[in-house]
Amino acid sequence: MRRSPSPEYPLLALLLARPMHGYEVHRVFSQDLGQIWHISQSQLYASLARLEARGWVQGVEEPAERGLSRRVFALTPQGRVEAETWLQTPSRCSVQIIRLELPTRLYLLEQVAPRAIPEFLTRQRAEIVRGLARLRAQCETIPPNQVYNRMACTLRIHQVASLLEWFDQTFTSLGG
Repeated sequence: MRRSPSPEYPLLALLLARPMHGYEVHRVFSQDLGQIWHISQSQLYASLARLEARGWVQGVEEPAERGLSRRVFALTPQGRVEAETWLQTPSRCSVQIIRLELPTRLYLLEQVAPRAIPEFLTRQRAEIVRGLARLRAQCETIPPNQVYNRMACTLRIHQVASLLEWFDQTFTSLGG
C-alpha cells in the first residue's frame, strides 16, 4: 500500500457499498467527506482510471434516460480484496495520515461493516501507542548537540501524544 495519503483507497472502499458512476462518487466525497478530502472531478476520474488500470475497478458505460451515457464503476474481485484490506488496516502513526484516513475509514466502515468499528478502533489505538513509543526511543538516540534534530523529534512526540489524547477522548465519549 502507499505510504502517503491518497484518495485511491478511500474511493475503492466507497465502491464496497455498491457500484457508482463517477459523478455520484464525487458527490458522496464532497458531501460526506469534504472536510477531509478535497478532490476535484478531474482528480477523481484520474484516480478511477488508475484503479481501473490496476484491475481493481471496472467501468461500464450505461445509457442514461436523458443525455449522455454514464460510466458506472464496480469493484473487481481483486479490487474488493484491496478495499477490504485497506478498510481493516489501521493507519500508520502519522498525524497527517490519521487526520485523513481515520474519519474516512470510520465513515466507510459504518456504511459496509459497522460491527467491525470497535475492534478496528482498538487496533488503531495500539498502532498510535506503538508509534509514540518508537518516536520516544528514536529521540533518545539523537545526540544532545543535534539541537534541531532533537527539536523536530520532540515536536513529533508532542503531536502524536496529542493525537492519542484526542483519540481517547473522542472514542471514550462515543462509547467506543
